[in-house]
Amino acid sequence: MGPEIFEMLAAIMMTVLIGAIILLFPLSRRLGRVLEEWIRLRHESLPDKDRLERLELGVLEIRQLVEGIDQRMGLMGERQDFMESLIDSKKAGLLAAPPGRTDA
Repeated sequence: MGPEIFEMLAAIMMTVLIGAIILLFPLSRRLGRVLEEWIRLRHESLPDKDRLERLELGVLEIRQLVEGIDQRMGLMGERQDFMESLIDSKKAGLLAAPPGRTDA
């Protein structure tokens, strides 16, 4: 009874292994190709494409910062012009006769 069981188990194991190889070999080849392509694309794209994207994002951020500074400088210029006109009008008012007094 012992040797027949081992012979039957060996035949079953051989059948299962051959079936697994037949079924899994095309899948493993395809998976290998996909991994090779992924590694190739990643290797090729990292230095150039990612660096270019980071540079473009940096340029965009700098552009936004410069536009913000330009807007602030414009507002400061308008405020300065307004303050200068107020100071000029006050100086003109100080040099003029006080209110309520007329020179006739």
